[in-house]
Amino acid sequence: MQKNLTRTCTLRAVIGLLGLLIMHPAFAEGSSNYDDCMLIGLRDARNQIASNYIQRSCYALYRNSEMLLPRERAYYECILQNMPGTREQFAIMRINEICARRGQL
Repeated sequence: MQKNLTRTCTLRAVIGLLGLLIMHPAFAEGSSNYDDCMLIGLRDARNQIASNYIQRSCYALYRNSEMLLPRERAYYECILQNMPGTREQFAIMRINEICARRGQL
């Protein structure tokens, strides 16, 4: 009985490690896309609030994308296209409103 339990645990550990090795490139690619999004979006950041919108959008699109509805994806893509470089809080709020309207949120 103990011998079978040991084999079962060993087999599970091997299968788990193989799964991690197979999935590792997918995790690395997703992480790389997220990092690229952050680098591109934040390099022209002029305001902390705009930076927060950019960071949330990168996270949603590259770390949580399987949970997004098409309208949410459209909203986050709009934010990433229009928010970098924005300085004034009024402009940030207007961009957010327009993106929300375009995304039908």
